[in-house]
Amino acid sequence: MKENLPDRMLQLMSDSCWYSTEELVEKLSHRFSVTMHVLKKQGYQFEKRRTHGQKYEYRLVKESKAIASLTIGNA
Repeated sequence: MKENLPDRMLQLMSDSCWYSTEELVEKLSHRFSVTMHVLKKQGYQFEKRRTHGQKYEYRLVKESKAIASLTIGNA
C-alpha cells in the first residue's frame, strides 16, 4: 500500500536535516507545503531558512509536541 504524503514527509525529514524546496518537490510533491501545513495542524514543527535569494530550506524539528506525545505515550 502506498504511503500518504504526510507519512512520506515524516519519513523523509525524520533525520532533522535541511531539505531544499527542489528536493522536497522531487522526493514528495510540488505541493509539499500543503502537506507541511497538514502536519503543522497535527502539532509537528518545521523550521525554514533562506539560503540565498528566494531559495529556502526546511527541516522537521525533532522535538515537536506531536512526536514528544507519541514518545511519552509509548513509555
